[in-house]
Amino acid sequence: MHGWTDRPRGKRRVGQVEVLPVGKLPWVGETIVKTVLAVLVVMALGGGVARAQDDPLPQSVARAYLAYEDALVAGDDEAALQAAEAAWRAAREERIDAELIGILAENYGNLALSQGQAEAAYPAWRDAAQISDRLRAPAQERASRWYRASLSAFADERLYDARQCSLNASRAAEASDQPIDPALSGEVHYMIAATSGQLGRLNTMAEHAILAVEGFQSAGRPYDRIYANAHYLSGVGRFFEDEATRSILDFHMARGIYATIESDDQESNLRTSSLWIVLARDNADAAELAEIDAQIADSDFPDSGFENMWDVEEVAGVYDVDATPARRRREPRYPEGAAMGGLDGLVMVRFDITAQGRPDNIEIVAAAPGGVFDQAVTRAMRSWQYEPAIIDGEPVRREGVLTRFAFTMCDLPTRQACRLQQEALAAAEAEEDD
Repeated sequence: MHGWTDRPRGKRRVGQVEVLPVGKLPWVGETIVKTVLAVLVVMALGGGVARAQDDPLPQSVARAYLAYEDALVAGDDEAALQAAEAAWRAAREERIDAELIGILAENYGNLALSQGQAEAAYPAWRDAAQISDRLRAPAQERASRWYRASLSAFADERLYDARQCSLNASRAAEASDQPIDPALSGEVHYMIAATSGQLGRLNTMAEHAILAVEGFQSAGRPYDRIYANAHYLSGVGRFFEDEATRSILDFHMARGIYATIESDDQESNLRTSSLWIVLARDNADAAELAEIDAQIADSDFPDSGFENMWDVEEVAGVYDVDATPARRRREPRYPEGAAMGGLDGLVMVRFDITAQGRPDNIEIVAAAPGGVFDQAVTRAMRSWQYEPAIIDGEPVRREGVLTRFAFTMCDLPTRQACRLQQEALAAAEAEEDD
C-alpha cells in the first residue's frame, strides 16, 4: 500500500539503538608492507638493471616510500602517514603500474583509518578499490577494499557514499565463484543494513541485516554490540516487511546480547528491543508464539525470554497494545521531503490515554530513519480520540499503549518486489558513480 499502513503499528542511531559499524576489526589497523615495493625501491635508488616489467619506481615515489618504511620502524605514526600519502600521490602523478598505486593507496588508507582520519582515508581506499575492480583482482581483495572505503566514508558521516561502497563490496563478492571470508561478508552486509536504515531504504536493510547475522554465525563471531545491532536491524526489517512474528527471535537475541554488554545505553537498548517484542507478539497467534518460544528456549539466551523482560523498569508499565480503536483517527501525512527522496520509514510510539480518551505523553520509542517521520506521527496522534477504558463502570487512564506506523513510497504489490526495485536502483546509481 502506498503511504502508511491501514492500522498504525507501531555518535548515529536507528531508532534508539546506537549503531556503531566501526568496531575492532582484524583487517583494519594492520600496516601493509609489500615486498615487491621494497625490491623496486632498492632498484630505483641503487640503479639496478631490470627488464621492462620490472622497471624501478620513479625517484619521487621511491624516496617517499623509503621514508614511510623508516617512519614505521621508528614508530613515528605521523611521519609514516605523511610519507605514505606522499608515496601514493607521487605514484598517481607518475602514472606507475596500477597495481602498485593500489598498494600505496592501501598503505595510506590503512594508516589514516587506524589513526582516526576518516576523511583522508576515504579517497585512498576508494582509489584502491576501483583499481582492484579494473584489474579484476580476487573477490576477497575487492570486497575488503570496498568495505574499508565504506568504513571510512561512514566515519566521515558520508552515509550515501558508505552505502554505495558497501554495496560495491557485496557485488564484488557475489560476482566470484570463490566465497569470501564469512567474517568480512558479515561486516559488509551489516554496513549495508546500517546505512540503508539511516537513509530510509528499509527493504534493503532487511535483507542485508539477515545476511549479516548469517555471516557472523558462520564466522563464529563472539557476541558484541555489532552482533546485537545486526539482530536488531534484522528484527526492524522483518517488522517493516510484515513479518512481525519472525522478528521476535531477532529482537530476543538482540536483547540477550545487549544484556551482556556494559554500556551507557544498555538500558535504552534493552527497553527498545523489549517493546518491539511486545508489538511483535501482539501480531502473532498462539501456534506461532509456541514455535517462537521453542526457538528462544533453544537459543543461547533461553533465560531472557518474554516472561523475564519486565525487569526493565520502563517496560513494566506497558498496559495494552493499541487494543481499542480510536473513534477519531487522522492518519499522518507523508513528509514532503521523505516522499521526494523515496524514503521508507517505521516508527514505534508509546503513549497514554486519558480517562477522556485523548492520547497523552506521546513518545517516539524507535524510528528508522530517525527524525524523519516523527513530527508527522505525533502531529496526527494529538487529534485522536479513543474509547476510554472502563473499570467498575468508571473511565480510567491507560498507560503504556504501543502502536507503530509503517511508511513506504513503493506502489508494488509486495515488499519483496519493492526490495528488488530498490536493489536495481542502487545498482544503477553505483554504475553512474563509476
